[in-house]
Amino acid sequence: MATVDASGPAPAGEKLSADEVESDIEDFEDLIRDNELESASDWTADDETRPVCLYCEITFDNADAVWEHCVVDHEFDFNKLRRGLGLDFFGKLKLINYVRAQVQAGIQPELNRPELFLEDSQYLKPTMQDDALLFGIQDDDSEEDEEDPDVIYEKEQLAEVARENAERVKVLQSQLKELQLQFDEYKDIARTVLNRDFDSDSGSDGNLSSRSSSPERRARSAVNGKGKKNANNDDHYFESYAYNDIHEIMLKDSIRTDSYRDFIYDNKDIFKDKIVLDVGCGTGILSMFAAKAGARKVYAVDNSDIIEKAIANVHENGLDRIIQCYRGKIEEIRLPVAKVDIIVSEWMGYALLYEAMLDSVLVARDKYLAPGGLMVPSEVRLLVAGLRDTEFINDKVNFWNDIYGFKMSAMKPRIYDDVLIENFKPSSIVHAEPYTFRILPLHDVTISDLEFTSPIRVPMPNQPNSFDGIVDGLVLYFDNYFTRSHDEVIPEDARAETFRPGNGSLGFTTGPWGPKYTHWRSGALLFNKPLQVPAGVEELTGAITYQKRKANPRELIIGLELTAGDKKVAQSYFMR
Repeated sequence: MATVDASGPAPAGEKLSADEVESDIEDFEDLIRDNELESASDWTADDETRPVCLYCEITFDNADAVWEHCVVDHEFDFNKLRRGLGLDFFGKLKLINYVRAQVQAGIQPELNRPELFLEDSQYLKPTMQDDALLFGIQDDDSEEDEEDPDVIYEKEQLAEVARENAERVKVLQSQLKELQLQFDEYKDIARTVLNRDFDSDSGSDGNLSSRSSSPERRARSAVNGKGKKNANNDDHYFESYAYNDIHEIMLKDSIRTDSYRDFIYDNKDIFKDKIVLDVGCGTGILSMFAAKAGARKVYAVDNSDIIEKAIANVHENGLDRIIQCYRGKIEEIRLPVAKVDIIVSEWMGYALLYEAMLDSVLVARDKYLAPGGLMVPSEVRLLVAGLRDTEFINDKVNFWNDIYGFKMSAMKPRIYDDVLIENFKPSSIVHAEPYTFRILPLHDVTISDLEFTSPIRVPMPNQPNSFDGIVDGLVLYFDNYFTRSHDEVIPEDARAETFRPGNGSLGFTTGPWGPKYTHWRSGALLFNKPLQVPAGVEELTGAITYQKRKANPRELIIGLELTAGDKKVAQSYFMR
């Protein structure tokens, strides 16, 4: 088989000479004669020359199947358009090459301006090498072109009915998927009813509970692979995000969701006409924020079954022309564009790096973010402070000293091995100034930077009367910063709970000083024994280590070494 010249279209704005155009036309006519091309209705491709959709990577057996797919899934009616424009053979050729070129460049084809491709000779050259669709182009004198107008109208009506039915099928499939997930949740509740957490879901002040709720326990169980034998950790992780309740908790976290919304809506000039990638899109809320802020195109990616609901949400809100959803891992899928202008993601886990989702976000950044592009959020900081909370110790530790008259000391050791996820008030912290021990600038940080050992200094109160000298452990939390550009510098002494520089940038904290608690809460590292700080010691010094577990990289091991005068603490904690 002869091959089509694959050098691609000329650069935008560069016109071919008359001799070059005539030569290209003659070459293409020779190619047609040499290969004795059949009409589109009769031609069927072999495995190596299956025609590919103009808008996505799906292949089909013949050109007619491609055009039917484009009508239903992409609202592009090739036959209607070429009849309306009265396109001849070369007009159809230019149309196909023009649409392919625009889609590959991440640009929506302007089909209402046919002069863009009909008057530009560059689209006589194939955009895609060995484009099988070009072999299926019909001549102007084909019977289809001479069909009776009434027949054409009837076919168009049938196509419209097919489109409506396809949309209805999508909705029904989404509803069926939701019912299946609800039934799975019901079975999960039935199996675990005897182990319910009877703690209140929220405090009287409206803040999120300081106790782990059912969906959060399920998510953490999924990460560590509990529940099924020999199951893949990643499968469990993504499965945990298929349920409604965990997304409900995250969406109801107003500190989290309001911060993303406010940054996007308050900076519409940044998002207008931009291409945005949402990594781990969940319900699609961040993608819809970006679309409403004026983004030209949003690619929403998630490897959980929640993507089916995201698709339904996008369609329900009339944003399906802007937002395109993809099911899969960002490391494995291929977007239809080479670069994006903005990456937005809510990737943070407990103690910030639990679940290791940031790794995937950084892969997306290195693969797709254009030079000078923006990461949302732009910077995250890990902080530590001293903990002194008698009520918390009595509730979590001393509780086991007397259970209806019985001692259960065997239950205590695990408490000191795990990172305890709880909410703490400022009164639980021994000093009002936390210490920032790790800064992650998301435009530059690498995956290898996510395992580290950082020095820490934990200040002690300088007013002995307000402090009994005992430290129960440390509290870890993180601050999030959203900036308008990748080179905006955040002051070293910034506090996220008050960071509002007035230019549209903002921050929020997950620590004790925030206006409300967040669903992330804080991580408590309890000492095996309360530490009596020697008199005159102004700060505890040492180091914190973050390390992924080899058995499951989504879990964390946090190491702690601390010195207070002549006293030392050395412990390891698990986030599992």
